[in-house]
Amino acid sequence: MEYEYIDLNNTTRKSLPGEFIQLSNGYVHYELDGPIEGDVVVLVHGFSTPLFVWDPTFEVLVTEGFRVLRYDLYGRGYSDRPKTTYNMDFFINQLFEVIDQLELTRNTINLVGLSMGGGICVVFADRYPNIIKKVSLIDPIGFSGGKNVLLSILKVPILNSIILKLYLNHNRIIETQKEDFYQYVHIDDYLSKYADQMKYKGFLHAVRSTALNTPFTNLKGTYERLGKRNLPMQLFWGEHDQTIPYPTSQKVCAAVPSIEFHTIEEAGHMPHYTRPDKVNSPLVEFLRK
Repeated sequence: MEYEYIDLNNTTRKSLPGEFIQLSNGYVHYELDGPIEGDVVVLVHGFSTPLFVWDPTFEVLVTEGFRVLRYDLYGRGYSDRPKTTYNMDFFINQLFEVIDQLELTRNTINLVGLSMGGGICVVFADRYPNIIKKVSLIDPIGFSGGKNVLLSILKVPILNSIILKLYLNHNRIIETQKEDFYQYVHIDDYLSKYADQMKYKGFLHAVRSTALNTPFTNLKGTYERLGKRNLPMQLFWGEHDQTIPYPTSQKVCAAVPSIEFHTIEEAGHMPHYTRPDKVNSPLVEFLRK
């Protein structure tokens, strides 16, 4: 497969699905659906899988009457890939701008975050408490364990350049996606959808910069601050998660004692995607309380 041979520009965007909105750092690809009067739910994906990862969740929430937004983080999917530093502030600013430009902050919003997206949601809720109603997390980052150890090593000079070349290249990234799943029979279909974003220039720079500059393991204090507030929070974790191992869930529960916790059996790092029958109902119930 050939990688990064297409520019994302006005011409190529015309042939792509979904909608686009121009923000301060470029165009962002998104989908917004559901009744205008419905409670707003914003879905934030993880490290490298774009908005299609929310397919089972998005459709159900829209059907249930929520106003649902999902979007591609910069550098992923069909969003622009600016030549800049991809850190937490960069993603927090993107989230704020997209909900502000789409006029979704007129009322409080609900956040649902997967993996790195969970970390983004936690930091966003800490910084903008007045506009957040509830937060639901799926196998989120923030504590040491699993691949987070490798991402922490990327902060070490010399070692990071070696690891970037060996581990964070196109073929290796695709191959490691398989580790996010547990006994999933449709993995080839998922990988085909995933790899499509790699045709567009700037993907590898974005994920490498994210790995070097985003805090994957030091968000304990942020979780603890949220735990001291009355913010309703929910947590899902796949029992067979190899990316951020299941025992990490207890660290989140310790930091946020009031969190509503659900173990998803026979699932890996993507429990909402492979076991939507076990995730969607408690998610909808939580958002409606």
